[in-house]
Amino acid sequence: MSFRARLLLAAFYLTSATVLALSIPLALTVERRADSDYQAAVLGDAAILAARVSDLVVAATGPPNSPVPRLDRLVAESADARGQRVVVTDASGKVVADSAGTVSSGELYATSGRPEFRTALFQGRIDTRTRYSDTLGQDLLLVTVPVVDRGRVVGAVRLSAGTKVVGTAVRASWLRLALLGGVVIVAGVLVAWLLELPLGRQIRRLADASARLGQGDLAARAPEEGPARSAALNIAGRLDGRRLEGVEAVGKNLLLHFEGGVTLRSHLRMRGRWRVRPRGGATRGAPWLILRSAELEASQWNGPVLELGGDAVRRLGPDILERPPDLESMILRLRRASELPLAEALQRQQLVAGIGNMWAAEALWSSRLSPWLAVRDVSEEDLLSLLDETHRMMSAALESSRPSRRVYRRAGRPCRRCGTPIRSRGQGDANRTAYWCPTCQPISST
Repeated sequence: MSFRARLLLAAFYLTSATVLALSIPLALTVERRADSDYQAAVLGDAAILAARVSDLVVAATGPPNSPVPRLDRLVAESADARGQRVVVTDASGKVVADSAGTVSSGELYATSGRPEFRTALFQGRIDTRTRYSDTLGQDLLLVTVPVVDRGRVVGAVRLSAGTKVVGTAVRASWLRLALLGGVVIVAGVLVAWLLELPLGRQIRRLADASARLGQGDLAARAPEEGPARSAALNIAGRLDGRRLEGVEAVGKNLLLHFEGGVTLRSHLRMRGRWRVRPRGGATRGAPWLILRSAELEASQWNGPVLELGGDAVRRLGPDILERPPDLESMILRLRRASELPLAEALQRQQLVAGIGNMWAAEALWSSRLSPWLAVRDVSEEDLLSLLDETHRMMSAALESSRPSRRVYRRAGRPCRRCGTPIRSRGQGDANRTAYWCPTCQPISST
């Protein structure tokens, strides 16, 4: 699969996962909010109607000339406003008004089959429930409110509202969310495609450069003004005319394998670098070594380690960037240096290859372990978790951009986790600076 395809696929997966992670809880929230709003609206209608008809309900239970037509008109108006059915009963549960006209006036409605009326009439409480209607083929929201006049319950008002309208509104909201999510996914893939154009060109150039540099025999030389060590070891003379067969990264070492079993080991440490460019360009300064093919030349600057042979590499511990890493072997080697502080042991390349001061500090902070804690005092579980976290962080930095520092070179600044000022101090024979948060990474001896 090409780099472009992998990048676009990764962007699609990432944006899709993000959209799903945000949309699902949002959709559920929309549904709950729609139900809640609808219930509140129906309850408001019922409460308002109950307040308006309280005197009419009392009058409807009086002499024959009671103003029932006015009650019927108010009930009809309320029912038409939202397409609801309204039933009003008196204090004994007998119907005094029905917007649907299917129940006769004076018929007992507060039966055991309609417990909502009993709750409103005899307990004076609002009752809200749902019930399926075979006639309408949908769930109904039933809101029953007591009608109160001068402090006593004189009747009840029940509003019946279909819930299909809620489902329709929710589905419309979900559709809008889905469309918005689709737009976000398309935008994410488009951004990835735009980023790939310059990035892909650079990667293809690097790949082409490596291929061209490895084609044919190489001319090697060490400039006279360069370091004496390179000339004394006759590195250039032993590499001149050989074919470059492969390049390998082992820990913090770069191994260049040439035909005839000759291996060049380069360790850049903090200042060294390799530069590949078209052959024949002007060279400024004094590189340690120059390798030339027909089209390109690679120059190595500022060493500080440049030697033939792989003996030093064979003495290295397991590489932290191996996939998968040999965590058990790393733990066994670390246990042999049980007296060393944890941060110093992590950077001993014969124990674990590839971990530098920055990654040791960042991984220890992430694992909440003090750099001053002796290896012997760290449990197997914590060591395994620390090494796994270090592998994860360093691998992620290779595949993408280096993450922001949480503790390395942040002495005196607040910890990103708890706010305590970060501390620093030289450690070990090499006096590498250890960085840690005294609160998140506590140890009694420091």
